[in-house]
Amino acid sequence: MAQKFNYLFLSDFHLSEGRNPANGLIHRNEDFFQDVPFAQFIAHHVKLSRRETAVEYHNIPWKLVINGDIFDFLQVVTLPPEGAELFGVKGVRSHADLRENDRKFGLGTSSPEIVWKVTQIAKGHPIFFQALAWFMAQPGNELVLMKGNHDIELYWPDVQLRMRQLLQKAYEGWWETAVPNDTHALLPHFDDLPEALDLEKLQKQVSFPPAFLYEPGLFYAEHGCQFEPANAFRNFEDPRLTITDDFPDADKYIELPSGSLFVRYFFNDVEHIHPFADNMKPISRYVFWLLRHAPGELTTFLWTLLPQYLRARREVNKKLKNREDKAPQQEMEDPFLKAIHDIQIHSRESVSSSTWQTVGRLVGSLLLVLVVIALLFLAVRVVALGVYWPAIIAVLLALIFGYTASGMVQSLDDLLEGHYLFTGAGSIARLLNGGTHPGYGSVRYFIFGHNHEANALLLPPTDKNRPNYRQWYVNTGAWVPVFSESERLLREDEQLTFLRLVPGRVQHGDEAKNKDIPELLQWSAQANAPMPVRLFGE
Repeated sequence: MAQKFNYLFLSDFHLSEGRNPANGLIHRNEDFFQDVPFAQFIAHHVKLSRRETAVEYHNIPWKLVINGDIFDFLQVVTLPPEGAELFGVKGVRSHADLRENDRKFGLGTSSPEIVWKVTQIAKGHPIFFQALAWFMAQPGNELVLMKGNHDIELYWPDVQLRMRQLLQKAYEGWWETAVPNDTHALLPHFDDLPEALDLEKLQKQVSFPPAFLYEPGLFYAEHGCQFEPANAFRNFEDPRLTITDDFPDADKYIELPSGSLFVRYFFNDVEHIHPFADNMKPISRYVFWLLRHAPGELTTFLWTLLPQYLRARREVNKKLKNREDKAPQQEMEDPFLKAIHDIQIHSRESVSSSTWQTVGRLVGSLLLVLVVIALLFLAVRVVALGVYWPAIIAVLLALIFGYTASGMVQSLDDLLEGHYLFTGAGSIARLLNGGTHPGYGSVRYFIFGHNHEANALLLPPTDKNRPNYRQWYVNTGAWVPVFSESERLLREDEQLTFLRLVPGRVQHGDEAKNKDIPELLQWSAQANAPMPVRLFGE
């Protein structure tokens, strides 16, 4: 009989180098500052499963699913110290012997490089790793780490092994400082906890699904990056480069999409100047924030960072051109996965069709803003000369152009905040409801991350094969700050959102008795408890 679980779904933590243990300073590319709240969250749910009066939870283990982007390997840009450590990663002992690309932008995507990066992340986030390890020490608990576009390198077996070893090491550190019977500690010491985590048991307890997670009749989950073109991989399940005559070691590296290259060669430097830049959603908000508050930085971006990015991309594009006729790694021979790929491709094509609209509206709105500034400047100069009617005309034109620009910005935001994941969830629901793939049938919940927008929406009942229960699209949001004007009306900048799924609530034979509304919650560090997420109807 299969193990019974309750589920916790989270996504998009984007851990990078964290706090430097040598000086206590936080790396400027870091986006995750919720180590202690995450430990509170873990402890709360472990205690819930130990509480006899919590009937739905008592003695039922948790399966914690982190649905992509637990790490942001692209933002780990520190280099290993020169000498033996650097030699173990790159085969050279001096930074001067590294490729210029590595010196400027950090290590690449090979397995040894990512093993070093995930170790570096663990050093900067000790409480987070201790919380995960302590969770794994509880009887029956399991951890599922899904790949995302920022941590696709979890594909490497050695990185998976290193992750288990780091959990083992983190638990050892927690055990050394834990006080027996201290139930008020952040991570309490219970009598039945082991003295150490067993690596063989972790091999079974910690899993890394290649594409998606499916539980019959209950849920389908994936990260979501494959639904939009900028962050989609040619082969998400096996993202390695294919070997060519001029690059015989290609399969030791990951083939990154354009969005990842943009982060590596441009946006990491932007975040070094403005650490919050990546958290302003949509990105057009950051562009107009720059125009209002830091126009001087535009010269740095346009004259330094942009040419640097274009040079780097030109070099990458030369290599890619030589590989145009090379297919990606062979796909898994799974008819259901092939059908999922077809849905993702259709979504990417739909999103791509709006790309030129997005570019046009961004350029147009920027030009209109510049025209407004010029007209207002002209009005001031004319008034200074004592001539008023041209100033009135200039101000009126500025108001008209400003209103038009604001409308274009709003429509641009709507384009950038497209509902491609919701649409994709509906397509997968129809695929599963059709029952055409043995082993796969309809489910209640379609769970995604990726776009950082926590939401729970009913899928429209347009499918003739629809089951006799409701089906839901759920997005678990993010645990990084999201500076969005619309989001601020609904919840705090730091959302800390998650989905708690209790299968027992939807297993009644009488559907009317089932409690199927997704329990999308927000962790409150102040209250040390979960709170409902504010979601408004249309």
